[in-house]
Amino acid sequence: MDKLGGVFLFGVAFAVMIAGMGTGAWLLVKLVSALGWLRLSPEERERQAAAARHPFAKVSLRGKAAWLICCLEQALLAWGLDAEEGEPGSWYPVLALLWKLPELPEECLEDWLGQAGDILPSNLLSPSPDLAPRPQGGQVRLAAALYREAGSKMALLGPLVELPVRLVRENREEPGLHPELALALLDEAKELLESYGVPQPPADIRDFLLGQRSPGMGERFVGRQCSQGFVGW
Repeated sequence: MDKLGGVFLFGVAFAVMIAGMGTGAWLLVKLVSALGWLRLSPEERERQAAAARHPFAKVSLRGKAAWLICCLEQALLAWGLDAEEGEPGSWYPVLALLWKLPELPEECLEDWLGQAGDILPSNLLSPSPDLAPRPQGGQVRLAAALYREAGSKMALLGPLVELPVRLVRENREEPGLHPELALALLDEAKELLESYGVPQPPADIRDFLLGQRSPGMGERFVGRQCSQGFVGW
């Protein structure tokens, strides 16, 4: 019995020691975090605090990008532009490419960024005279024709096409380094829609995407289910 009692007491002491070490490590992390916070300027502290309060703060990059694509669809709906697959003048090819993102494995992101970069309005509508023209595939020609046909509507549609690509391009390497920069792109989309009197995407879509909470690019999901009849799944 004495031996059992000694083993029991040793076990209790060891458990207390481990718990103490864990608590000490947690307190150390908190202390380092607090010291880092105090070193920030008041403006930077406010920016970080505002980012932490943002509804999409914990949403993955895939979820944030899906929300931005939904904002583009809202603008297309408001302008009455078509997205039926195979129809002349349809925005389907652009949306179909953008909606691939939430489902893509991370090893395919570089290829997606290349394809999406080829159809960005800033590349197709404002070619640099210093650059030699590149061969254009069918998808690029279709996108260029869409943008030219949309005319002045591209003041709203152009930035909305670019925002999901910018989000991934600028944040995928170190998504947790400056979260406020990624969230600023979502706020930019919101302000664009508001400035043109276009409503935000529906609440059920927003609630679904707010549930895509995981670090970095995040887990893959079928983003097309958020499309409002433009791209089926």
